[in-house]
Amino acid sequence: MNSVNFDRAAGYYDATRALPAATMTELTGVLAAELAGRQPCLEIGVGTGRFALPLRAAGIAMAGTDISGEMLRQLAANAGGASPFPLAQADATRQPFAAGAFGAVLAVHVLHLIPDWRIAVDEAMRVLRPGSALVASFPTDNRAVGDADRATAGGPEDPAAEVGAVGLSRDAVAPWAGVMREAARRHGMVRKPFGAQAPTAVAEYLSGRATARELSPVPVRSVWTLGEAVEHVERQLFSWSWPFSAEQAAAVAADMRAWAAQASLPLETTHETETAVRCWAFEVRS
Repeated sequence: MNSVNFDRAAGYYDATRALPAATMTELTGVLAAELAGRQPCLEIGVGTGRFALPLRAAGIAMAGTDISGEMLRQLAANAGGASPFPLAQADATRQPFAAGAFGAVLAVHVLHLIPDWRIAVDEAMRVLRPGSALVASFPTDNRAVGDADRATAGGPEDPAAEVGAVGLSRDAVAPWAGVMREAARRHGMVRKPFGAQAPTAVAEYLSGRATARELSPVPVRSVWTLGEAVEHVERQLFSWSWPFSAEQAAAVAADMRAWAAQASLPLETTHETETAVRCWAFEVRS
């Protein structure tokens, strides 16, 4: 299996993955405070720059890699038409940088997309200096290293949970989630997780090489409608759905609309979620 390439999402990525403005401001502050004494910072899976660009504006010296050329081109466009810092099209498992070149590596919601995530973590360790850190977030609202039961709850391979999610816990999933999950299974749209789903996996792998520390959680408050949830599946906007056919996605969406009509549940029905973005610093032992 290869790392997930987001070429197909470059044109709509920012519109579908945007965090609320207050959340983004607070998260940028948390990350900038962590990275300020650990520069330069390499972001793997830098994408369209949704984190790297605000961090650069906050005074952090950034560099970035991504396997998607289209995402990197969108980053340049977002920055005004040119690369705002060093960028390279590269897989996270083969970084084109010298050992010890960076004071930090940032991986926001990306390690779960890399089947060989252990190799990617090894590469992060290679390009880091002693005393530096890998800073990462994960697709679930994991509250503690070692909390294995939450490792796949509401994860990105769960179509009921990924709608707009940065990290939805099971408690945050919308009331139609179970119906959507069953509809997806009925039409064969089930993809098993393959990357690092939780901080416990990385902490255990780096045992003896790095210590894990959670950064301050950043609250995320969002409102989603049933219609948006159905549309996201039908249009296959999120990566969990890409291995499946358009016919499968359309069938799931049709089932959901039929269920909503039978349940007299308007597609405009909203569900509020309150969860958190949780990042972890894996500090390299000196």
